[in-house]
Amino acid sequence: MNTSIYPPKNRIPDVNSPQVQAWVAEIDWSQVPNIPVAEGLPDVPHFPKCPPDEPLDRSTCWWSCAGCVAPEDVVTCPDKNSWGLTYDDGPSLATKDMMKYLEDNKLTATFFIVESRVLEYPDILKEQIAQGHHHIAMHSKCVDGGKENIVAEIRWSEKIIRDVTGLTMKYVRPPYGDTDNRVREILRQMGYTTVQEWEILQSFDTHLSARDNIKSSVGLPGGPVTLEHDLNNATIRLSQRLIPMAMGKGLNPMSLAHCLSDTTPYQHGPKLGPNGALEKITNGEGKGSYRGMPGMEEQDFKPEPKSKVVVKSNAARMATTAVVGGLLWTVGFAALASTLSM
Repeated sequence: MNTSIYPPKNRIPDVNSPQVQAWVAEIDWSQVPNIPVAEGLPDVPHFPKCPPDEPLDRSTCWWSCAGCVAPEDVVTCPDKNSWGLTYDDGPSLATKDMMKYLEDNKLTATFFIVESRVLEYPDILKEQIAQGHHHIAMHSKCVDGGKENIVAEIRWSEKIIRDVTGLTMKYVRPPYGDTDNRVREILRQMGYTTVQEWEILQSFDTHLSARDNIKSSVGLPGGPVTLEHDLNNATIRLSQRLIPMAMGKGLNPMSLAHCLSDTTPYQHGPKLGPNGALEKITNGEGKGSYRGMPGMEEQDFKPEPKSKVVVKSNAARMATTAVVGGLLWTVGFAALASTLSM
């Protein structure tokens, strides 16, 4: 894979390049709310610096500092017994161990892909797709990034993943959940839905028995969506302990596409089959392999005519939504290591 055609690893892409400027020109900036770019904390620049509560403008629906989720944000599975199983920061060498575990247990998951690691491990990403897992593009900055930076990082991530897999992503999880209505509108115009709102649990087992508290962005009961990591062996081992624990409490782990019953989980790519089971096929050499879910259909990846974008009014877009007992769970190694060692 010729990595020289992409931006340097772990650096913000050049927003003045002709390619990025062409992508920026595709956005109708008159529809993007004029919300100032947030400052980062001095000691942790990736985390936003929140203003005091009183001056906080709640019309921006800023998740990090106001706890606000928009009605269109994905925060739960509709079925309270469904568990949206997601992983962050891959692919990595440790990802292969998690893939084998999922395959052995006939499970699928959603992986939030970091574009720089796709360039390092493109074959692992291809194997994930072949096993029927679904993937979501991820970028490094949102609320604390300028508007052109957001476009550049998302579009370059999109291109790298599409060049490797032929798929165009549909969902995005902003790192640290850092999203406001400015970010949402930019992402929406690029065809993305935001996966949002979670809390770190200090006791996974205790909260498994309190699932009635899990509510969607509009206050409806739902099933949890967890964030784990496939970055190293420690986080993989933790996940492999959590999955049977939750299944023993009646949760059914699955990818976001399955938990949302989304039959078109990519902007451009294969459709989701009706039952979500892995299908074993035989290639021309007589060796068995997996091709994802039954019912997947090959799509024509040629550019399609752009459809007219329906734009919501500013008032509707910027309406905030209260989180009613929200428990969209983040299951992180640091949060649960002490619990599981007891």
